[in-house]
Amino acid sequence: MSQTNWEADKMLDVYIYDYLVKRNLQASAKAFQAEGKVSSDPVAIDAPGGFLFEWWSVFWDIFIARTNEKHSEVAASYIE
Repeated sequence: MSQTNWEADKMLDVYIYDYLVKRNLQASAKAFQAEGKVSSDPVAIDAPGGFLFEWWSVFWDIFIARTNEKHSEVAASYIE
């Protein structure tokens, strides 16, 4: 695995852990951290709901805009 892929995997693990903590899934977060040897250092993008949640919200809005007529105006600007 290349160095860049390893870093991407490591960062994904960090943000998964951050998401679990922010969702108050403490047992899952602790197990994930231990098994994946994930650092508990603060994340670079410290969104209130977690970076993954923020990313997912944007992705989902744009995805729905492409497949459904009920979508936000912001999402519509991405698909036009």
